[in-house]
Amino acid sequence: MSSRTAVLVFWLAVAACVVAQLGIFRAEFFRPRQAEASQNELRHSSRAAEIAWAVIPAIALAAILTATWLALH
Repeated sequence: MSSRTAVLVFWLAVAACVVAQLGIFRAEFFRPRQAEASQNELRHSSRAAEIAWAVIPAIALAAILTATWLALH
């Protein structure tokens, strides 16, 4: 694979990861209040745990993307 193709694939992967993480954050932090009340009856996790499940993958993806970028260059 040429260097130019590798960089293109890298940036496409970055865009896909950003879109996925934005979807995760949107689902976690901007859900309707009414839906939250009905889901709390079924779920026993804390708000901090939910935030951790959204933030930790974002940090891991950032680390992987950084390592990949450094490996390309």
